[in-house]
Amino acid sequence: TQASIRPSAAPLGKKSSALSRVVALSGSGFLLSSGVSALAAASLSPATRRSYESAIRRLQAWLGERTLDDAALEAYIGHLHDRGLSPASAASTLAALRTAARANGIELQLPGSAAALAGYRRTSSGVGRGQADGIQWHEADAMAAAAADTGAPAGLRDAALIAVMSDALLRVSELVALQVSDLSLADDGSATLTVCRSKTDQNGEGTDLYLGPPTVTRLSQWLRAADITSGPLFRRIRRGGHPGSKPLHTSSVASILAKRAAAVGITGKVRGHSLRVGSAQSLVRAGASLPEILQDGRWASSRMPALYTRKEAAARRGTARLRYLAVSEGSWTSKYRT
Repeated sequence: TQASIRPSAAPLGKKSSALSRVVALSGSGFLLSSGVSALAAASLSPATRRSYESAIRRLQAWLGERTLDDAALEAYIGHLHDRGLSPASAASTLAALRTAARANGIELQLPGSAAALAGYRRTSSGVGRGQADGIQWHEADAMAAAAADTGAPAGLRDAALIAVMSDALLRVSELVALQVSDLSLADDGSATLTVCRSKTDQNGEGTDLYLGPPTVTRLSQWLRAADITSGPLFRRIRRGGHPGSKPLHTSSVASILAKRAAAVGITGKVRGHSLRVGSAQSLVRAGASLPEILQDGRWASSRMPALYTRKEAAARRGTARLRYLAVSEGSWTSKYRT
């Protein structure tokens, strides 16, 4: 008998968590039920939890009263494809369902949906929002300098924000959670930044990251201008240009980066992830090993950094390294002259 998922007939209210309607055993199949929070004990970051909630809400809205089984999931994936959305939209839905099921001791077998998603990915590269463009070290330095040159509190904050995200390869959620107490200054002008919790560290073991002296200088200028000695490191700016007490909101970071990038002529897909992506690219260009990149970026696997840095890595592989000798940025000479 084919397993199926049946959505609750009652629509989800704005205050309801879509993931509280969890996958539970029901006869020979499973259904989305209410009353149990399947993901309460799951190790999900807040951003991932919100993404999964949204994915399931969209799925439920599309389903209506229809039974959801593997064939229906295939149809839903086709629906997303026809709308021109990125494959990540479909992948998020399947991941949300599998996570909720796993939290209840169930392993979903969805071969049709998995095959449909694989086809979606093969035929839809470049569809949807796409991967964020990287902002590399030299670009981040230019952005920070231009922001600081304004002399305004917002400019000093943004300069420090850009420098910290670039040095520490921070996710947006990690940045906005930083506290002044997370900084530890060194005698040589550098600092150690402790990220207490992250997407890949939901147990809060913490990670210590390096900030170079120029970044620490940017931070010091911001903290002095805003008269901040404790509490949130990066804060909202109130009307009149005065720093407030509340931490910067995650939704503001991408806008700040886009604004500061545009000011120095950087275009493309500038998003909250752009500094993290660009720093990984810069590390490859500088000769960092994959373990070093994984450690600095706190990635659990090599899949995403390999995707971010594939062009830079190509310029460091066999033909580039053995046949040609790079002499400067954008120029080369052959090792073998004829």
